[in-house]
Amino acid sequence: MDEVARDFRAGDLFVPEVLIAARAMHAGMNVLRPLLADSDAVSAAKCVIGTVKGDLHDIGKNLVKMMLEGAGFETIDLGTDAGPEAFVEAVREYQPQLVGMSALLTTTMVQMKATIEGFEEAGLSESVKIMAGGAPVTDAFAREIGAYAADAASAVDVARGPAAQTVLCHPCSTATGIILPAENRRGS
Repeated sequence: MDEVARDFRAGDLFVPEVLIAARAMHAGMNVLRPLLADSDAVSAAKCVIGTVKGDLHDIGKNLVKMMLEGAGFETIDLGTDAGPEAFVEAVREYQPQLVGMSALLTTTMVQMKATIEGFEEAGLSESVKIMAGGAPVTDAFAREIGAYAADAASAVDVARGPAAQTVLCHPCSTATGIILPAENRRGS
């Protein structure tokens, strides 16, 4: 999937081809998962991912989830219409290193900010790297809410990358990625 992500970022592959590759990888992972569970293989990290409250669109979230799983991340999918409380509870329960939030609608982007505020109120914002993605998410918005901006092509790089890294995204994307260290997040 790393190769697929590189080709997608370069504009050599498009969303339908990435979805086909991700589904093939998923089918292979279903065969391998029991074998990996019996081995000493360790996941790259754990990620809670979901589409924010008020938004029922999940193609982008599902694509990012498949890309992360293909890169060895364990994912916990909250589905769509997940409120800040659901994200906070999932972080408490699963103790992930990464949280991914998705929004397609500009009207639901405010829920990303509300979710980060929920993490801050719960004392959890320093324990996770927070990614925000979706067609309307911009660098300025990501900086404003204190998240790491990512699209499907760059999500794995963002997830693996260190803080304060700039990520170049697919040329067709409206989001470029700026990763903010926790100390630069609003309210920190």
